[in-house]
Formats: sequence, structure tokens, C-alpha cells
Amino acid sequence: MTFLQSPRHQSGDVEQRLADYESLLEIGVELASSLDLSEVLELALEKVEAVCDAESSSIWEVDEERGELFFRTVRGLGAGEIRHHRLALGDGIAGSVALTGRAEIVNNAQSDPRFRVYSSKVFLPEAILTVPLISRARVIGVLQLLSSSSHPGFTADDQRRMELFAGLLAPAIANARLYARQKCQFFGIVTALAEAIDKRDPYTGNHVRRVVAYSLLLGIELGLSETQLEELRLAATLHDVGKISVPDIILQKPSALDQTEFEVMKRHTIDGATIVARLHDLHPLAEVVRSHHEHFDGSGYPDGLAGDEIPLVVRIVAIADAFDAMTTSRPYREAQPPERAAEEINRTAGTQFCPTVVRVFQRLFQTGQFTLDAGQRALERLADAMGARPEDACAAPPAS
Repeated sequence: MTFLQSPRHQSGDVEQRLADYESLLEIGVELASSLDLSEVLELALEKVEAVCDAESSSIWEVDEERGELFFRTVRGLGAGEIRHHRLALGDGIAGSVALTGRAEIVNNAQSDPRFRVYSSKVFLPEAILTVPLISRARVIGVLQLLSSSSHPGFTADDQRRMELFAGLLAPAIANARLYARQKCQFFGIVTALAEAIDKRDPYTGNHVRRVVAYSLLLGIELGLSETQLEELRLAATLHDVGKISVPDIILQKPSALDQTEFEVMKRHTIDGATIVARLHDLHPLAEVVRSHHEHFDGSGYPDGLAGDEIPLVVRIVAIADAFDAMTTSRPYREAQPPERAAEEINRTAGTQFCPTVVRVFQRLFQTGQFTLDAGQRALERLADAMGARPEDACAAPPAS
């Protein structure tokens, strides 16, 4: 995007007005071509602030289930303090516009009885411009610009520009919401499949959810991108899918497996990879499912991979899987205390486990951050980053 050099203009300046409209249409093209809107919306709001000389901007979205507005994107002064604020439909200026579907300019906000002071301590807006975001005759949110008392006030020209922009923005957000719901449904189907298999073993209840939670904590600490974290979540969910082919007499045996039974159990890595490889949207994860019992020194199975031959996602899931296995009771052994399990993981760094991932694990564990609650919060943040709205239920219920 090419940002404006001179943000404020006179309404009679035709060339500037055309440049502003061209800039907004340029944003529209980018919005229409993207399903992952986070970065595009941030840049779009920066452009909108320049066009209308605003100091802060936000896009509120409607949560139909709760009858509330929440922030899809917020930037500018005080953004960090109010990012998680919610507003009932009809409450405040934003809630009023969402309810009526009519744009409003309020240039003396503090005298307006609907004015709501949020928790920001660094910014008190005076001029507010709010326009509805309408898709298929329904208000799905509002676009809001704010400025302080030093601002000359928003104009009818500003409102027309923002109504034009809202017309471009609303369909893009509606499409992104649909995409997020489809994505959540996909994750839900995959999770339901994995948990159905997990439930065949009465001694590992909720193992999948716990491995996902622990894996995300490690992935975030390692600096994985959102896309990589989504891959990690799927890999952790599906790592044991091959156990569907393990006979019940072995999977549910209330004692340690003998060597013959263990050889049958080891097949679950190969069988799981075969299952995943047949599914178009999942086949890139086949290697991950196949390799989750490989060891860093090459002593694992089924292929004897070593070091960097083992994908990073696999090295992460391996530690999450082992920690949960050691801290879960079985009929033939009691669960180990978390401290003992952590010591064992540290002891086998460089042999069973990747030393880099072990160091990250130890740092999280020693600071009290390697917990299921922390993992659940990480999962919720990932769902939010995916564009999932509250009603999409993209985050799994807590692991226990």
C-alpha cells in the first residue's frame, strides 16, 4: 500500500479526494484477495486513520450468540488496554450504531449520554465516527474512528469515505468468518476422530487434548508462526490415529506388553501415516504421524531417523506425548510426579529427545508455565488468531 503524505485536506480539493478514494479502493482489492485478514485489516485501519486524520481506529464485530460487540481489530492510542473489551448491542455509541445500522458522527463525545469510557488511561476520545458494517442486509459489526479534543472534528466527507470503505470491508469480513467456521469444523472433525480412537484405550482418556495443549506451549516458546502452530495442533491431534488398527486385546491390556505385542503396537505409526496420507487436506502430516516415535539418536522407529531428519513438529510432539504418558497412571504403574517426568526428559536430551526442544521444555517447566491451563489458553489464542469467532467454538474444551 502507498500511504498518504498529507492526511488532512480541504473538502474542495478534488485531486486529494480522488487520491483518498483510490487508496480506499486499493484496500478493497487487498481485502477481496485475502482470507487471512489480520495483517490486511491492520494496514487498512492505518490507511483509514490517515485519510480521516484519526488517532485510533477499530473494527467491532457482532457476536450474535451473546448479543455483544467485540474487537476484531483495534489500533492506536490505548489499543492494548481495551483490546478484550466487549459491549452489549445498543450500549454506547458503537452498540447504538450496530443496533440501528445508521452511521453517526459525534464530535463532542463526552457530552453524549451514550459515551462509554473504556479502561484506557492514555487516551480519551472526543470526536468519534462510527459506520455500520452490513453484509446481506445484516449488521455484522461497526467501523469506528476516534480522535482527541485537538481534532477539528469528523466531517460528512469523512463519513462518506468510511461508508464506502465499510461497503468493501463487510463482505471481506463475512467471507473470513465463513472460512474460519469451515476451518473450525475441519479441526472439530479431526479432533472427534482422534478422540474416538483415544477412547478405545480406557487408560489414556483425554490424552489427545493434553498432548495438543503441551505441544502448543512448546511451539509458541520456540517461535513458531501461526501457520506452523496450526500444523502442530493437527499433528498432535492425529499422532496416535494409527491405533485404530491395534487389536483391543493389546490396546486395552492391563499390563505391560510383551515383545510380540509391542511389535504389533509399533505398527500404529505406519498405519496412521497410511490413513492420513489418503486424506487430501491432511496428507502433508503423514510424515509427522509416521515419525512421532523416532529418537534423536536414531534408535527410534519405524525408520531410525536421527537429528534434523526428524521434523521439528515431530520433535515437539514427542516430548509432549512422553510427558503426558509418564504423568498418567496405568494399571501396571502409578503416574510419575511431574518433577520426575521432567527430570527423565532432561536426562534423555540428545538420545531420545531433541536437546533444543528439551531446553525450551525445561524453561517452561521450571517457571511454572508448562501446565494444562496454560496450554488451553494457548489453544484459545490460536483459535482467535485463526479468525474464529466466539460462536465458532474452535477452541477445544479443557483437557483434564
